[in-house]
Amino acid sequence: MLMIRTWTQRYVGNIVRAVDTNILARWLLGDDPEQSALAVQVLREPAYVSLTVLIELGWVLERALKIPRPVAASMLQKVVALENMQVEKRAEVLWAIGRFLQGADWADMMHIVAASGSSPVFTTFDRAIARHAGSDSPVPIETLGKSP
Repeated sequence: MLMIRTWTQRYVGNIVRAVDTNILARWLLGDDPEQSALAVQVLREPAYVSLTVLIELGWVLERALKIPRPVAASMLQKVVALENMQVEKRAEVLWAIGRFLQGADWADMMHIVAASGSSPVFTTFDRAIARHAGSDSPVPIETLGKSP
């Protein structure tokens, strides 16, 4: 029987926690001393962050907290760069951060990331998504009908 070693198996003896948006936000912002200290502690150990958590984190930073886009993009990059962090579709997430930094909508780019590897095409009415995704999109964009 062939055994494929997964990321989590490299950390035998340690628990790999899937972390929520609020853990990452407290770690990045340091705005609640007690929760921020706990978040730092959690992120010293192996952790996993899903695409959905990253989508929400981008929204919280840019929309809810009104953090300027370049700063929010830098914060997202900081999460992806964490040594102990397993990031779902890391390369594609880095692509999305780059597009976000250039003006694309964070959620739109992350929807494309989520579709990559699962579907041969991402279909939308929104032509702006295709423009913002560019020619290096991880999945081709199909636009239907009339839309801006």
